[in-house]
Amino acid sequence: MRYVALLLFCFTSALHAEDVFIEGLPDVPHLPVVTSIEGEPVVFDTPGGTVAEFILNINVAAPAAYQAYNEALTGLGWACTSRPSGMACAREENRLVFSTPEEGENTKRIILRLEPIE
Repeated sequence: MRYVALLLFCFTSALHAEDVFIEGLPDVPHLPVVTSIEGEPVVFDTPGGTVAEFILNINVAAPAAYQAYNEALTGLGWACTSRPSGMACAREENRLVFSTPEEGENTKRIILRLEPIE
């Protein structure tokens, strides 16, 4: 039994070591629902902290992508709340806001914005 537990520990540790995060957002994983990041992210500093905006191309409907990110980010210490048009997650002094760039839940793009909590 200990041997199985040790194998499971090693396997899950290896998975975490290989986690891939969105470049520029080391606390936000690049989940399989994201097929690509469109263009270059917009990043600038404000007196309150860094603001960054990414357009993520996804292979599922936006609500499914929000759910996948809700589960992943909650495991990383973010507190997420759903909204009719997206999702917001907060941790320490930062907030992530997920939204759709156009009307409709079937869009294959979402906007991910990092902003300081004021």
